[in-house]
Amino acid sequence: MSQKRVKKPSNTAIDYSEIEDSVKECVRFIVCREGSKIPIKRSEIIKHLSTVCETPSNHTNAVIIEANKVLKRVYGFKLVQVKAKSGIQYIVVLNEECESLPSTVSDSQERRLLVATLLHIFMTAAPVKEEDMYKFLIEAGLLEDNDLASRKLLTTTFTRQMYLQYSKVGEGDLARYVFQWGERASEEVPKLFLLNKMAEAFEKTPDHWYEQYKEATEETRQNTNTS
Repeated sequence: MSQKRVKKPSNTAIDYSEIEDSVKECVRFIVCREGSKIPIKRSEIIKHLSTVCETPSNHTNAVIIEANKVLKRVYGFKLVQVKAKSGIQYIVVLNEECESLPSTVSDSQERRLLVATLLHIFMTAAPVKEEDMYKFLIEAGLLEDNDLASRKLLTTTFTRQMYLQYSKVGEGDLARYVFQWGERASEEVPKLFLLNKMAEAFEKTPDHWYEQYKEATEETRQNTNTS
């Protein structure tokens, strides 16, 4: 019986001088793309580096690792690999947890809409049906009945940026769309910040909502231990 030869992994280290220009270009590319908040495909990074710097594909891992170090040290950002239907994708988030919502959403109205949406999902402790979300936002004075632009922010823009997940559940007459937290929100938005906002609005202490308080403080503790 013939034996298959197992290819041993290469232990050849890449000298930084070989990839220095590629690392700089990779950082520049990521920082330029970061403003859109749209996930960056690994294939896009590979194609860009190949076109601009003629970076060999077997150097890609080393380049991305070194670029991530620069992002953390110089810009205070980090790359996070996220789930994707095909291929590998990254989002760029703050390297350290902040005590409020990062100023990545500059428009004040959009910011309030996003905070309210995430807060409602968090306090509900479950995916929120689309119609229930719109009802909540209308009652909160953040959405008008015919405000299609703001609804598109929720279903398209914030979803593409991965602040929200907007997905169909069920089949046939039972089918409906729901909102959940997206991966960027889980990385960027402190739950304790949202709970404090809730407490201020209702003149309560955050631990008034025991389950949410427990989850938020545990998240803060874990982030502190890993920082």
